[in-house]
Amino acid sequence: MEQQYSLVEIYPSYDSDEFQNDFKKIDTLLLDFEKLNLEDNIECVKKVIKILEEVNTTIYRVFSFIELNQAINTTDEKTTYYSNNLSAKLSNYAKTFTKMDNFLGGITVDITKDDYLKEYEYFFKTKKDALKHILPEDIEEVIAKMKLSSSNAWEFMFNFLTSKASIEFNGEEKTLSEIRNLAYSPDANVRKEAFYKELKLYDSIKDSIAFSLNNIKQEVNTTSKMRGFESALEESLHNARLKEETLKALWSSIEDYLPHFRRFFKHKAKLLGYEGGLKFYDLFASIGESDRTFTVEEAQEFLLKHFATFSDDMVKMVKGAFDNNYVDYFPKKGKVGGAFCSNLPFIKQSRVMMNFDGSLSSVLTLAHELGHAYHGLHVENHLPLNWDYSMPVAETASIFNENLIMSASLKEANEKEKITLMESQISDCAQITVDIYSRFLFEKEVFERKLDHFMMSEELEEIMRNAQKQTYGDGLDEETYHPFMWACKPHYYSAGFSYYNYPYSFGGLFSRGLYAIYRENPNGFVEKYQELLRATTINTCEDVAKVMDIDLTKKDFWLKSLESIKVQIDEFIELTSK
Repeated sequence: MEQQYSLVEIYPSYDSDEFQNDFKKIDTLLLDFEKLNLEDNIECVKKVIKILEEVNTTIYRVFSFIELNQAINTTDEKTTYYSNNLSAKLSNYAKTFTKMDNFLGGITVDITKDDYLKEYEYFFKTKKDALKHILPEDIEEVIAKMKLSSSNAWEFMFNFLTSKASIEFNGEEKTLSEIRNLAYSPDANVRKEAFYKELKLYDSIKDSIAFSLNNIKQEVNTTSKMRGFESALEESLHNARLKEETLKALWSSIEDYLPHFRRFFKHKAKLLGYEGGLKFYDLFASIGESDRTFTVEEAQEFLLKHFATFSDDMVKMVKGAFDNNYVDYFPKKGKVGGAFCSNLPFIKQSRVMMNFDGSLSSVLTLAHELGHAYHGLHVENHLPLNWDYSMPVAETASIFNENLIMSASLKEANEKEKITLMESQISDCAQITVDIYSRFLFEKEVFERKLDHFMMSEELEEIMRNAQKQTYGDGLDEETYHPFMWACKPHYYSAGFSYYNYPYSFGGLFSRGLYAIYRENPNGFVEKYQELLRATTINTCEDVAKVMDIDLTKKDFWLKSLESIKVQIDEFIELTSK
């Protein structure tokens, strides 16, 4: 088996004529656009669209090649060189892209009279909606260039400090990520000691990170107001194609079910040998026993077997990914942690990067990432400017796959394994509901306070504790709330993706709700599900859900999804109370 995924289908190498020509082609295409005499007629609009299609596809291809190389070898000098050069190149054309957006958003000609342009009806609608939030070209260019030494630099400082920070633990120097990973240790003393070491580690970096957070949020507050948004949240929802009404229904539903999660936390504490709220450092403690392990070949066979019960095109796609070396499985020096899937619609493929360790968790991770690939399969035949889906629906197919495989695993498990699997799944659900809600409340409060003052670390710690109290409540031991969750989560430090939290709650509960519908009535579901996935790039989140006759602005759907978790909590407590 190959040790890394194949990228030659994108480009043979950085030195190849194909890569070098495309890297230069970006400039050529954008200069071609600048030469156009822009007129409000079908012929001119089609010319602009054709150029934009080619520009976006070329950038997408170049960026994907760089990103996929960087993920498996962060120290590669050529990758770093081209990554920096691409960022600089694109910032130089901020004015050109703004000019394109202004033109496409401002046209009055009826594009529906042209069959080709009619395919882009939703695309043109979003451009028109965005027009009132686009600043003059010169200002957009200045903002893009200033970001390189402002929010981008603050984000880089956060990443640098958190990646370099370390502390002594049991005679060894541990990085922040290493010390945080000990939260999964089977040894209770290790989990506890690692937690307090982690809190101590932040002392050396918390003030610098507080400066990063304050300045990034200040920049977003400023640019959001300049663009005519009431708040950073309004801008985030606009970009996510999600109504505030839907978000309120989601949070209100989660609030209704917080008591059930708190009941689960307190029961887990009892299983670990103490009364009251669960200690924060025991959130990820495993309950029960499961010594089942998989080789990569066994994982592949397991997934293909269970995907076959769902759909033929899923099996065909997954088998193709396995046979053609589209998955980079194993950890190695220089490879990033975690996992992701990169859709490559320009070659009708995807690539998956992960760090396979033989556990069932790794198998579920592989299923999750292949869900993203399946999503890509059902949007790759759209026209190039209709390839992108918004953040809230991005996790739809991935978490659906997890539910599919977890359900199969539970059916095959003995009672001890079932307890372990159920606890793991409920804990995952608690993360995307209870914990994510606390992170949302924290970020909202930070944005609001940043309007009138600077927040030092102590104030940020207080805001985080209050957010955790609102969500975890007495389900956690208040003395062990984690006041530095803002200092270890990179999601807070991207000026381009504010509120990178609610999409996880949306995606997790949306997928779980879809899976509940599938379990209730599988007949005809797959075809509707495929239609829903295709709709994600050319509709709002609310209109996507209507494919399944779901109204996201009402609590009914969200409550049904949460009820399925409550049922699992009840079953888990009953199983472990014997």
